[in-house]
Amino acid sequence: MGKVVALINQKGGVGKTTSTVNLAAGLALGDKKVLVLDFDPQGNASSALGVSREEIAKKPNIYHALIAEAKMSE
Repeated sequence: MGKVVALINQKGGVGKTTSTVNLAAGLALGDKKVLVLDFDPQGNASSALGVSREEIAKKPNIYHALIAEAKMSE
């Protein structure tokens, strides 16, 4: 079973995205399987990993799943 690493902090501007992207890149270079989930609406981790904002806008994403879930629970 794989390990889970979560980088979280309520405050913005503390380096969560930078740390996440760099940690993911380092692990990937070490032939580790890495999954980065970018829940930030700005999508900076996705952008840093080469996913274009235009590509994200074309398909349903985690935002749509969360909104659908919120509507279902109303």
